[in-house]
Amino acid sequence: MIERRSHPRAKASHPVLYFSDIFPRSRVSSTVDISLGGARMETTPFSLISGEDLDLSIAIHPRVIKCKGKVVRVLEESGQRPMARVRFEAGVQFEGMSERDRSYLGEYISYVMGQGA
Repeated sequence: MIERRSHPRAKASHPVLYFSDIFPRSRVSSTVDISLGGARMETTPFSLISGEDLDLSIAIHPRVIKCKGKVVRVLEESGQRPMARVRFEAGVQFEGMSERDRSYLGEYISYVMGQGA
């Protein structure tokens, strides 16, 4: 399978606090994977919709990365085993991030990718 993403994704679970333009109360999630271009986050049914704009704070110790994002897809994943719970995930594309946060995220992703080699 050919990778079509312009940024490699690192499997990593980090807490995410987010606000949406549709539902303005803060909500908490966690990343499944992350790249310089976006992240896949765990979510609940109907909590996010494609095209929704988000304000994100992603805790990657010792920093908190803050950025804007757009939900580009919402997925429902069935568990591999019988009776496994169904998971919902959202693909979020990053749209605005400071150069400082982008640099820190890039260094973190390089570190995580290097650990798997």
